[in-house]
Amino acid sequence: MPFSCKAEKTEIKSTHNHNESADGDGYDSYRPCTTTGAYESKRRHSKYHRLASQNLGSLMILPMTGSVQAEAMCFFKDISIKHLNEYRPCETWRKTLMLFSQTVPSVRHAATALAMIHRKYLDHHSNDRVYEPYFLKDKLLDKTSLLHYNRAIQLLLNPNSGDSTEITASTLFVSYLFTCFDHLVGDDVQAVKHLRGGVELSRNMENATMYDYTYHDGQPSGFHAIIGQVTKQIRRLDMQAGMFLVDWTPANIQEPFTSHLTLFDSAFWSLDQAADHLQILVSQVMWLRNTEQRTSLTATMPPSASSLKDTLLGQLETWSSLFENFLGRGNHSESIFETDRLISLLRLQHTIAWILLSSHGPGGEMDYDNFLPQFQQCVALASEIAAAHQRYAGSSMSTFTPEIGIIPILYIIGAKCRHPIVRREVLGILRRQLTREASWDSVATARVVEQVIEIEEGVGGEGQTVHCMEQIPIWQRIEALSFTHVPRGQSAARLDIEYTFCGQEGTNIESLVIERIGSITYHVK
Repeated sequence: MPFSCKAEKTEIKSTHNHNESADGDGYDSYRPCTTTGAYESKRRHSKYHRLASQNLGSLMILPMTGSVQAEAMCFFKDISIKHLNEYRPCETWRKTLMLFSQTVPSVRHAATALAMIHRKYLDHHSNDRVYEPYFLKDKLLDKTSLLHYNRAIQLLLNPNSGDSTEITASTLFVSYLFTCFDHLVGDDVQAVKHLRGGVELSRNMENATMYDYTYHDGQPSGFHAIIGQVTKQIRRLDMQAGMFLVDWTPANIQEPFTSHLTLFDSAFWSLDQAADHLQILVSQVMWLRNTEQRTSLTATMPPSASSLKDTLLGQLETWSSLFENFLGRGNHSESIFETDRLISLLRLQHTIAWILLSSHGPGGEMDYDNFLPQFQQCVALASEIAAAHQRYAGSSMSTFTPEIGIIPILYIIGAKCRHPIVRREVLGILRRQLTREASWDSVATARVVEQVIEIEEGVGGEGQTVHCMEQIPIWQRIEALSFTHVPRGQSAARLDIEYTFCGQEGTNIESLVIERIGSITYHVK
């Protein structure tokens, strides 16, 4: 199994307990809960009224109390909102998110909290400052941002008005923003809880036939259209979590090996549509490989696994054909910058999924050597995306996005491609700019890849240089690798690494002092 990860649920204790309100009125402290829990506690008090064909209508922008909140909302509008969906920007979604952040009190407080800690994060790493080793939660969280965080939940628990459709929309927006908030402060376990809650809420709506597109013109309207937009963003994060969390099954792959690609005659209709279909395929690839990893510990994989692998390889080939045909038509409505970057990202994701699926065979770790050209292609694509990322964000600015882009893929390449030049190109990309994608951290990921190189290339002894993959024998190759971040408050964090070599029994354990990395345990096999 090339790659998977799981949350360490026992390492995080929430600090989101306060007994003051962001608006100055007191309220009881609460035990942190997901936004879905807040929604369920009030849903029974509201009657659902279908908005059959009405538009959303005009909404008054509510006044903001205090200049601090006003400044935070300006920062959210000008900076934060652009980073939240950096890899697949959508102006319609940004306008909708901004509208709800300005007009719905619970969403406004959630957005304010996120903007405050996002600004502190960027300020801390601006002006070419050294990336200090610290636990982000201790540095970024403060009383004011937590008060807004708590206030958002209080308003969800006790809404003043609105039917269940409006409450549902608000809850989904807050769930999305809280997922971003907790990833940014390093509380990845809490972030995953919020994401899971948002996914469950959207699934419950579908089961209750509340969220559908059975309208006269085939399109949703009013709050249904808004719910559709935020649900799409949450489902996107859900799919991306399924790509790399070993026990995570995204909501859209209940029937993992069916495909809607046959609906297309010869090409996709849009770039966004191609991205949605690829995301499902990549999640299916990871689901299959994670399933193989779990079952291999207790039993052999059923014969059907081989046919499922062949099915997915065929679907990846079909996707590639539809994608290239779409690009050949040249009818792209997006800007050239956004189009080029997304095209490179999709090609990168498609190629790494194909490698992971194709490399599983009797040769084990040695089989990865057969895919050097594809690994080199991936590094070239990642370099293009990283360069575009720097032009987008500014070369000296650290960035955060809840979306998965290139960091986990670079990690896979660094761990599995034994070509010394390719590996060092991976390190160069990861070190070039401080970037965080959900729980992934470019600096810490580079340190782990560097450690893998030191372990595997140390076969020749001190003073020996590895010039090619063949110089690393099978017994010196790492077969399974996991690393767990252990926070130490204000001091440097410790990184515990466990790994096994091919064909050898026993686990090797090392500890490193490392910059902040998050609360997720990552596994490579």
